[in-house]
Amino acid sequence: MKTFGLGKRVFAGMAVSASIAMGTIPDAMHPDFELKEVALPTKYKTMGMGFLSDGRLAIATSEFIGGGEIPGSASVDHKVLLISDPGGTAPTVKEVANTWLMMVGLTVVNDKIYVSDRDGFYEIANIDNPTDLTKNRTKIASWPDTTTWANGKSWHQFVFDPIYWQGNFYAPYSGSIRPGGPSDAPASTSYSGAFLKWDMTGKLQKVAGGLRSPNGVNMAPNGDMFVADNQGSWLPSSTFMHIKPGKFYGHRQSPKRDSVGAITKAFAPNWAESLPYERPTAWLDHGTLRSSPSQPIYVEKGRFLGDWLLGDENNPGLVRIALDDVEGTYNGAVFWFGKGIGSSAVSRMAWGKDGSLYMGTIQGLGNWPGTTEKKPIYKLTPKTTTTAFDMKAVRHLNDGVEIIFTDPVDASTITIGNFPVTQWNYTRKEEYGQGKGPAEARTVSATEISADGKRVHLKIAGLKDDYVTYFKLGAVKSATGASLWNNECWYTLNKLSTRAWNGTVSIADNAPKASRLEALVRQRLSAAGLEVIVDGMGDHTASLRSLNGAKVAAVSGKGPAAMVLPTQGLAKGLYLLEVREGADRVVRPINLSF
Repeated sequence: MKTFGLGKRVFAGMAVSASIAMGTIPDAMHPDFELKEVALPTKYKTMGMGFLSDGRLAIATSEFIGGGEIPGSASVDHKVLLISDPGGTAPTVKEVANTWLMMVGLTVVNDKIYVSDRDGFYEIANIDNPTDLTKNRTKIASWPDTTTWANGKSWHQFVFDPIYWQGNFYAPYSGSIRPGGPSDAPASTSYSGAFLKWDMTGKLQKVAGGLRSPNGVNMAPNGDMFVADNQGSWLPSSTFMHIKPGKFYGHRQSPKRDSVGAITKAFAPNWAESLPYERPTAWLDHGTLRSSPSQPIYVEKGRFLGDWLLGDENNPGLVRIALDDVEGTYNGAVFWFGKGIGSSAVSRMAWGKDGSLYMGTIQGLGNWPGTTEKKPIYKLTPKTTTTAFDMKAVRHLNDGVEIIFTDPVDASTITIGNFPVTQWNYTRKEEYGQGKGPAEARTVSATEISADGKRVHLKIAGLKDDYVTYFKLGAVKSATGASLWNNECWYTLNKLSTRAWNGTVSIADNAPKASRLEALVRQRLSAAGLEVIVDGMGDHTASLRSLNGAKVAAVSGKGPAAMVLPTQGLAKGLYLLEVREGADRVVRPINLSF
């Protein structure tokens, strides 16, 4: 997460650079959301967040001042707190545990609080009536080789912000880098840079590897897990990555070199360097979009349902990432979601029971966490009425792309000149943060508008995969005359699609299908429960699950008759609907709040 200079582009009083001219991040949060500060009596450096079923917010806090190094001893000022009524006018705060080494994550599972500290993974034993706050914890797992790295020989060597899925915990573990950020160091453990998995016995497993400094992970309702990694050696720009078992994500152990570049000492590869390489879902252009990305979060409702939001320790506000699924490989389109919170660095995020997104900050923008300044916890609430005209997504086609808008466009503004396009790639190099290629212009030869007015087809020859495609739209307007709230998109093209333009279908019809069964499943909420209809004649099963995978209802049926999953007595919130037909399976998020 350490960054060395951010260049020429100006925001929040800092000078930053970019290789090509970029626009300006909208100096507000997205207009479809209302931003408020949580009315707490004091401010915290928030290192972890999670909600209990009764609406209380659990947070892990730090007072450590540093730039990524590991603190030497435990502190009574490192605390786990419970905040009652966080969305109200007078929340109350209760301390349930203190004297931690360096907490970097917190998760809540079935109303139990779990904490990732510097030396291991803990369960908070008593959140209602703790008697000794210094001992109110039970250790479940010890992190790898604590005798080596826990004393400060490696930098950022933490297991960041675990999540829970179907009986196991998952979290990214930093790679081995020396203070200052270079990777010319030996791997400090046999787990260096691993994406870890463990259960309640505490036994660690390596799922994937090659991570550098990944400050957090989160999960989509179907179990897809995504990590944001931080720019540095072997990482020319920060990344947003879909974690796949058995894959390598690019961070290596560099050799030491003298002043003329000759190798003076070589180090053994870290354990994952021989695994198959997996490209990032989205490159996050350094110093422009993100510099030190933090925990991502899945958007659970609204017009951006299914997208991801991402904060940063060094850049203001949030960006939004929309996925383009091409035969099981994700391309990622990155859009501004707005600044709007001044110089607060967004560290952790969690959806509250009131439908608002709660954002914990560490400090003012700077290194992690590098100042004594503390910033508030904020909440971001979707508005009932959406007003912003925005780009929603980008999809690759066999002759270019289509840009999907939130509202119908004004046809007179859809001209070739309003859609300049450039591409560049990134090459992983051992030098710190080096490897961004030059921008290459691409030509839009024609434009078309879909029948519903919400999609624009751009015919572009020569788009390359493993490149970032940058769009900076001109004076495109909506059919009602509204200007674009944000006119920039960075689209990482990992896999070329054979999809052809079809201007007659709707956005929903044109969405990529996960399987044949995906197109056959319909559902609706009724007084009887969740009705599920599969438009086919086979045998089907449907189940409703909580986000931790626990089955709360199940039913089976045959043919197009409705199967009804009972929802009476279930708490409002997000669940997973799973429908099966033989080996085919569909998983969808279902919000029972509506």
